[in-house]
Amino acid sequence: MLQVTSRSSLAKTRRRAKARGFRILNDGCGCYSVIDTKIEPPRPLVGLDHVPLWMIEQVIATPLPEPPPRRQRMARPVEPTTVSTMPVAAETPAHAQAHHSFLSLVEALRTRGGAS
Repeated sequence: MLQVTSRSSLAKTRRRAKARGFRILNDGCGCYSVIDTKIEPPRPLVGLDHVPLWMIEQVIATPLPEPPPRRQRMARPVEPTTVSTMPVAAETPAHAQAHHSFLSLVEALRTRGGAS
């Protein structure tokens, strides 16, 4: 079993672990556990329960992957507004508009040869 020869090594490892949201606890037998404090109830990480300190140092010292880049909002193109002289939508009932759009869809499919 590896004994802790330097308290500063343990302190540095605990400080790094705290920055990542973990706690390092001594189990009294010379081994340590890494506890995840971001979940409720706090539980040890899988594979890091009752392990030697050198293993915990390796895990904590491993750099984290870079976060994915933030999505940038695309600027919407400004379209000129056109004034319609045909007030079709206001005068025709909704069911007639739906029927007309269905018929235009059927005609478009027939011209492509998709519907017989």
